[in-house]
Amino acid sequence: MEVQEVTHKPLFEGEPIYSMWLRELIRFSAMRSRILATFASPLIWLLFLGIPLSQIFASGGASQSVPGGLPFFAFIVPGIVSMGLLFGGTNSGVTVLWDKEFGFLKEVMVAPVRRTSLMIGRSLGALTIALIQALATIGIALILGTWLGFRIISVAGFFLAMGFMIITFFAFVGFGLTLGALIENTEGFMTIVRMLEFPMFFLSGALLPLTVIKGIPVLYQLQFINPLTYGVDGVRGLLTGVFLLPAWLDLTVIVAFALLFLFLGAYAFSRMEVD
Repeated sequence: MEVQEVTHKPLFEGEPIYSMWLRELIRFSAMRSRILATFASPLIWLLFLGIPLSQIFASGGASQSVPGGLPFFAFIVPGIVSMGLLFGGTNSGVTVLWDKEFGFLKEVMVAPVRRTSLMIGRSLGALTIALIQALATIGIALILGTWLGFRIISVAGFFLAMGFMIITFFAFVGFGLTLGALIENTEGFMTIVRMLEFPMFFLSGALLPLTVIKGIPVLYQLQFINPLTYGVDGVRGLLTGVFLLPAWLDLTVIVAFALLFLFLGAYAFSRMEVD
């Protein structure tokens, strides 16, 4: 009687993860408009939102409402960095739909590799692009900060902030992949994501201190059940030294949210049917 040898797939599959990561970077480098947007977007936000708002806060005598006595420009920079992490993470779900529509997803999913490896590779590729944009934002802000008061408190704080950015990004890439695996078409995905992204962004303390809307009960409370609030506060605190919330709370909430949605994203991705 012939005994068939059973082979088990390794838990960590380096080659498919690397291949999917490299594919994301090649797609990024081949799209000049996307490269331009990666560097132009933070410049536009900083020039046309950060600088005018900082002048309004200074001239209106509202600078005392900025926590820790931060210049308003220094306050808003981590918020713009976190915006890129939010949009980049959630939009990773739409690439799943594009690949599904063009047939690429079907081709890779019939390969003898774990679907989670494909998801990890895609996520790491999107993370690399998001970190490039985050570094570009910080670099531009440091140049403008010579006049507007933004500086990084320490080298250690910078690297810790990078780690916090990675956790924050994975929280929202899991969220985006979960939606991308569950929603059938690109139009529906983009509609739902935009409906969720902007309230999360504006109610996160990214642009204004959390206390500014304290007199509006529902909106004020929504800030504290918004996971991006904790991501923004963690990045801001590590870069500037000023936390609005306890640092341990920021880390606990964003790690819990990342683990939850990475698990849900992996599960939805593994169960997704490709015609």
